[in-house]
Amino acid sequence: MGLRVIVIGGGIGGLCLAQGLRKAGVRFVVYEKGPRRADPHWLQGYQIHINPAGSKALQDCLKPEIWDTLVANACRPSSGFQVLTEQLKRLCFVEPEIMDGLSHIPIVRVTLRQVLLEGLDDVIHFGKQFVRYERKQDGKVEALFEDGTSAIGDVLVGADGTHSKVRAQYLPRAEVVDTGVVGAAGRVPINEANRYLPEHLLTRLTSILPLKGTSMIVTQSIHKSGRHHRTGDRSDHVIWVLVSPRRAYGNANPGLMEAEAVKRLVLQMIEHWHPVLRRMVADTDARQVSAVPVLTSVPIEPWEWTNITLLGDAIHTMTPLQGLGGSSALRDAGLLCRKLVEVDRGSSMLLAAIHEYEAAMVEYGFKAVRISARFADFAISESGLTRAAFKAALQVANIIPPLKRRMFSRGIYG
Repeated sequence: MGLRVIVIGGGIGGLCLAQGLRKAGVRFVVYEKGPRRADPHWLQGYQIHINPAGSKALQDCLKPEIWDTLVANACRPSSGFQVLTEQLKRLCFVEPEIMDGLSHIPIVRVTLRQVLLEGLDDVIHFGKQFVRYERKQDGKVEALFEDGTSAIGDVLVGADGTHSKVRAQYLPRAEVVDTGVVGAAGRVPINEANRYLPEHLLTRLTSILPLKGTSMIVTQSIHKSGRHHRTGDRSDHVIWVLVSPRRAYGNANPGLMEAEAVKRLVLQMIEHWHPVLRRMVADTDARQVSAVPVLTSVPIEPWEWTNITLLGDAIHTMTPLQGLGGSSALRDAGLLCRKLVEVDRGSSMLLAAIHEYEAAMVEYGFKAVRISARFADFAISESGLTRAAFKAALQVANIIPPLKRRMFSRGIYG
């Protein structure tokens, strides 16, 4: 009968894996605790930038027609990357061709989800809260759900995110910790009302770096003309993310704060910034504002491989400040899919295939965790942004290939 795979979690990684298994003819089923419609979790972050490794995994896993749909519904790529001071003085500009723009795919998260769900409704069960798993005497694994149902398979894949219940049972020593950083985000429609925004903020991926303590990322979701049809939201908008120390929120839990309170606090933190940036935040509808603590996983020593494995945030949660999390999950899905297809076709033994996947995944996954954590520390540094620190930040930036970096530093810092 061949391999039977159980996937816990219908996030980016879980759905990419499902598409790859469906394309290869491997039996599987996905169990997702949330509803079929997009829930608030999928709206957080608004947009994802898929890097070359993630793009390759997607293209490998998706049927050609679904890949074409994804590309058609992607947003326009940024016209380069710039670093500015909080007074909008330019520190650096990187031309779009240096960013390898053809391999980076910006796409609205809810749109990506809808594309990845295409053709999978018969193998995804929604509203299924995973509780625990049990090993069977014949070597198989049984997943048990809150509603009293269960499922048995040859492989159990935990793709259930940062607060993974599969990881909690399988690798209880694996920790996810608070970095002491908070990301507050909002989005502003691009329309006649905000023509005060300079062209470069409407077209380039931008990092705003004050001297110390707080930083901001500004990007855009601009849909390809006449092609965006996967969601009812056809609006183009600017997205801003303010990165600040946790202490700026006092005793409040940022994730539980009212949106209006988050917006007021952001405006206080950027009180002395350029008027354009302050107005951009002030013009943001509070219903489009939220704040979340930034979490990261703690690298762990290798574990004994079994027919249970993990992918994406379930094993290597990382800060979002380098944009590596989603692409890492897709890379996991592509690699794991290849290994499971080999097993299904009899060219590899199951445990050996899982071991090969995990050995590679742990190496590149936790490397991305370390890079992302380092950049989070830098983003809220109180020691001041020296020229050396500025260059070090660019060296760990995921966007710019190291050998193609062109810097136009104005010598503002140092």
